[in-house]
Amino acid sequence: MKLTAVVVCLFGLCMVNQARSTVMEQIVVTGTRSSIDQSDSPVSIDVISATQLQKLSHGTLAGALNYIPGVVAKRNAKDGYTVQMQGFDENHVLILMDSQPLISPTGSAVDLDQIGVVDIERIEVLRGAASVLYGSSAMGGVINIITRKKSENHLKLKYQTSSYTQNNIDSSDIGHQIQLDASQNILGWRGNISLQKIEDPGFDYDPNTIAQSAPSTDKHFVNLGLSKQFDDAFGLSLKARYFSDDKQKQRYEIPGQAGEISYLSEVERWQYDLALNQGEVWRVQGRYINHLETSGDSNSLRDADITLMEIDSQYLWNIEDLELVSGLVLHTDELYQIKNATEQGASGTVEIDDKARDSVEAYTQLSWQLDEHEVLAGIRAQHDSEFGWHSAARVNALFSFSEFQQQQWKLRMGVGQSYRVPTLKERFYVFDHSNLGYMVLGNEELEPEKAVSANLEITYVKQLGNSNRDLSLSVNTHYSKAEDFIETVTDVEATASTGLLISRYSNVEEAVLKGLDLSANLAWGKVDYQLSYSYLHATDHNGSHLSDRPTHQIKANLDWQLPFDIHGLIYLVYENGSYPTAQQLGIEKDDWSSLNLSLSQSFNQNWHWVAGVDNVFDNHQNTDAVAAGLLDVRPLSSRRVFAGISYQFY
Repeated sequence: MKLTAVVVCLFGLCMVNQARSTVMEQIVVTGTRSSIDQSDSPVSIDVISATQLQKLSHGTLAGALNYIPGVVAKRNAKDGYTVQMQGFDENHVLILMDSQPLISPTGSAVDLDQIGVVDIERIEVLRGAASVLYGSSAMGGVINIITRKKSENHLKLKYQTSSYTQNNIDSSDIGHQIQLDASQNILGWRGNISLQKIEDPGFDYDPNTIAQSAPSTDKHFVNLGLSKQFDDAFGLSLKARYFSDDKQKQRYEIPGQAGEISYLSEVERWQYDLALNQGEVWRVQGRYINHLETSGDSNSLRDADITLMEIDSQYLWNIEDLELVSGLVLHTDELYQIKNATEQGASGTVEIDDKARDSVEAYTQLSWQLDEHEVLAGIRAQHDSEFGWHSAARVNALFSFSEFQQQQWKLRMGVGQSYRVPTLKERFYVFDHSNLGYMVLGNEELEPEKAVSANLEITYVKQLGNSNRDLSLSVNTHYSKAEDFIETVTDVEATASTGLLISRYSNVEEAVLKGLDLSANLAWGKVDYQLSYSYLHATDHNGSHLSDRPTHQIKANLDWQLPFDIHGLIYLVYENGSYPTAQQLGIEKDDWSSLNLSLSQSFNQNWHWVAGVDNVFDNHQNTDAVAAGLLDVRPLSSRRVFAGISYQFY
């Protein structure tokens, strides 16, 4: 009965925010590439803090982004997690760490389940086109992961365990997560180390079949950092990151043959960062990432060797009310892929033979402060080794209206261009599953995508009586018209001639994506509420709806400080109105909802505990329906209970 009352409250007038109004103003950098108060940014930015991350995630970013209005989190075919924003799929949302890109094992989509949360200070989410500041792939928005720059001497250890209540592969299997986080000042140098291990046993909807629903995983994260701030404000930072991930999921048996076929994935990734800066006046960042991956069915494995190298330099001028930021970026991607031989002693087949692309990019953006108002204008030019010159321009404006009776109005608007250069996988990929009747192929004839986007946001903030009561309302409308939109389509001619289902990356002539986001936030004493609604209308040049995008999304959450300093968190996600692809035969389920609960408490400065339930109603996908070719938008998930405890040594 109490749970029903909570759900009714969430859909009623209870509206929650992520603990915002009573805390110090958040500093953000993603919208302007310089530090600015979140409320003063001419580009709308949502923020998830490190404290919220520890409450919302199970060690990675996968589930935490469901907390942000308008963000659609998806589990992909490789059992990883990606996001959509404003109708743009995961290939058009750029994932950054400290304003530089990460490796994208699948197309342009970074797997959020491969990013640990231990040393993250905050996550900044920019919805809408951002190619002027961040180049290719930032057509739908940017998620910028800001890692810790400074910290006091500390040593913290955390352990968390979890179990799937209905669908454990083995009733004795439980998940484990261990985190160690330490920072120490040594001879003026700041040293940081964080270690994280995640074991998840996976789950299975039907134990009577060989096929398992979700894989067992074993992840390791190691982060090392060394930094020093010199007397003349010159700063130096060195970071090394290591990640490994092993997955295994049983899939099927081949009649007449011994053994079972399993999906396997073994990932090993190294990342090295070097950063030099003089305050915010100038900075130079270098990044090198090497991603090694063996994945596929056990009888059809592929080795991929992916490399990213980038140098990003920036200079900032301040002249009275003007701020000018300019930068130069040198970027290289490399990809090598081989299909392993199925017979012992035979050589593998090279599918992508050391392909590479290089780019040189330059950008500049001018900010002009006019009393409480601000105008932001920028332009970017990119020369790509395969596709030549590209450019994008954008103008944003912020109009703030003076406070009157403890209330304030803000109007943000922007219009601009964005683009995306086809990735090496989209151009050269060969995914040959002829034994199962299908192939997915790249297309060397692909053209770059481009779009024109506009957005308008109105926010209203009112202080209700005292500093502990604040109301915030927001309306954000967006419109994008994209040309040469890259989608996976059926190659009718090749399918007819081979008898296999041949899918190929192809440019869609045009796509129109438009919608709105409504958000209401109320902070009332010890209770924070948020309620948001997002609407999306996405069609191609024929007026057909783009698939796999929810038309309606509702998010609601409640953060309540209970007696004895216990914090309760409840958040709900509801989506409906997705459309099937041309290959799907019908609809099994086009809506879904998920309710998550958690409690946490700090006994003192040292001890802290957290416990909760994810997916309370155990709402999940019907894998048999999906195998039969039907659309089922419910996630591949299971109800999970978890509990954890941490100790801060100093």
